[in-house]
Amino acid sequence: MNRRAIPTGVFLVPVLLLWWGCGNAPTPDQPQRRPPVFVEVEAAREEPIAASVTATGTITPKEEVKIIAQAEGKITHIAVEEGDRVTKGQVLIRLDATILAAQTKEAEANVEDAKANYDRLSRLVKTGLVSEQEYEQARTRYNVLKARLEYQRALLNYTTISAPISGVITFRGAREGDVAVPRAHLLTVSDPQTLVMEINVSELEIPRIKIGDPVRVRVDAYPNETFSGRVRRVFPLSDPVTRLVKVEIQLTDKDPRLFSGLFARADLTIARKEKATVVSNDALLMSADGRASAFVVVDSLLERRSLTLGIRDETKSEVLAGLSPGEKVVISGLNQLNPGMVARITRERRKEGL
Repeated sequence: MNRRAIPTGVFLVPVLLLWWGCGNAPTPDQPQRRPPVFVEVEAAREEPIAASVTATGTITPKEEVKIIAQAEGKITHIAVEEGDRVTKGQVLIRLDATILAAQTKEAEANVEDAKANYDRLSRLVKTGLVSEQEYEQARTRYNVLKARLEYQRALLNYTTISAPISGVITFRGAREGDVAVPRAHLLTVSDPQTLVMEINVSELEIPRIKIGDPVRVRVDAYPNETFSGRVRRVFPLSDPVTRLVKVEIQLTDKDPRLFSGLFARADLTIARKEKATVVSNDALLMSADGRASAFVVVDSLLERRSLTLGIRDETKSEVLAGLSPGEKVVISGLNQLNPGMVARITRERRKEGL
């Protein structure tokens, strides 16, 4: 029986392929290489950090007096207009006092007559020439007329109206020639040195707000400027629906550009540290239950760290545990990353670029 000779090379090829594959297969001690991911990072750093609460309100004067007419009369003189500055005691309005002056003189004469009669009967009642009843009637008449005289004098005084406080006229509701009637609103005087604003703050923040805390005030009318203020008082009442508490801010800047009715925003600092380990909020991954983590580049590999956060502001957060100053954290494309990836840093963001 004839058998064909098989070339020896046919057996060598599979052997060589098997040897080559075994020599290049990855082993447990030699992980398969992955392509690197390109990341942007920044270094954790030490610097001051502060947390603040921002709320809006309207600027109003703490000291404001509405001048209401107490007597009736024609207005003969008004010395001020809106915007005029006045001092306490300055005469602002005069009413025609002709009738009231005459009525006051009549009342004075009646009192003098009643007093003379009362004095005469006081002497006679001791001698028994007049009855005790006549004496009591004279005394009563004298006291009634004295009261009427005081009333007339008060009305006469009301015809000259003076500024009750120093400040600025913010309202004028009458003109010369008008007839003032009792309880009519004639003027309003506001003291611009006592400007305040009321804001509403979550009741959860109230424990961290103290009387005298500094406040930064921004007024929409002057968008490029800030003004100083302080917490004047915290109202001891929380709205049961909104859970907000009123906080009164005293403006400490005595700037003539500030006046009643301006819309403003108050920034209250509720926590501050002069030295803290911080990272940008861009580096944080927040879970649904509020836990924080970040990707850290360690020896060109990505490591996911759980972080404990402290004070947070709009751009950065304090890291209490999980990160040390100088360690590099990834700040872009976090959702596409996994622990163990090889990282190649394309850019390191510096503090000045924040």
